[in-house]
Amino acid sequence: MDLDIWKKIDKTISQGIDNFIKELSEGLKKMEQELVVDRFEEDIAICEDRKTGKKVEINKNELPQEVREGNVLKYQNGKYKIDVEKQEEISKRIKEKMDDLWNN
Repeated sequence: MDLDIWKKIDKTISQGIDNFIKELSEGLKKMEQELVVDRFEEDIAICEDRKTGKKVEINKNELPQEVREGNVLKYQNGKYKIDVEKQEEISKRIKEKMDDLWNN
């Protein structure tokens, strides 16, 4: 009888550890993403991962209320935030490319 209890405890602990590792891994992947909001389809934001080009769908209720198309998102402390600094950096780089194009 005691052996069965220990097997159940061991199985429960193993499942808990597996779930923790899976959640941690998913969180780390989100933190590495650099997402740009492409468009909204009902309650879903269709975003593009700038590093991979893959589309990522995020429920609007997981995003800041003020999020708009073109915003750059980062995942920090368990939630998505608008990355104003990265957005400005991208805008500046695009402006410089456009200026070079029109001035040549």
